[in-house]
Amino acid sequence: MRWFPKRIDCAGGPGRRALFVLFACLSCALPISAQPGDKRITAIERLSRQINEQISESERVEEGNGIYCNELVINKGDKSWPAVGIFRTVIKFYYTFGNREKNPYPDQLLKITVTTHRSDRREYAEYVFNSAAQLIYHYQKDGESAESEQRCFFAAGRLLRLTKGKRIVGIRSREAVETATRALDARKSMLEIFVKSLRN
Repeated sequence: MRWFPKRIDCAGGPGRRALFVLFACLSCALPISAQPGDKRITAIERLSRQINEQISESERVEEGNGIYCNELVINKGDKSWPAVGIFRTVIKFYYTFGNREKNPYPDQLLKITVTTHRSDRREYAEYVFNSAAQLIYHYQKDGESAESEQRCFFAAGRLLRLTKGKRIVGIRSREAVETATRALDARKSMLEIFVKSLRN
């Protein structure tokens, strides 16, 4: 049985034109999972879940599981901040052992979380890394609404996908380029802080 005729003539009768329009609409409505790069995104999501589970376990069990955490608190005393009011930021670096032949101490960064409390809102961001210390996932939320959420997926320093709320942003758009640049710049700055924290 044939689902479609051998040849679709757009200039044909109304039935054929309707069939062509229906076919075009179905082609555009393919699920997002059919887009290129999805396997890499699925792998990133899987790795991120594994890291979160390891971190949760390390925080739950006293002896831990080889996951370490360094914490930086800005304005720890919650003193009033000029022109802002309430302001406090907590940055956490989660890391574990890397190549123990080269370095017997833990130095492989897994994840960074940044939690900021302001007078008018709470902000949260996280950065997830692969074993080569490359940023593979960045999540940010600057408010309570779902539209304030954004997710960036990276491979070898290049943006694979950006979502803002439920909207997928074209990766070649100015918005995507600017968002990816900010995430990668933040990664660089925080990596420097992390490396210095291990040396002191």
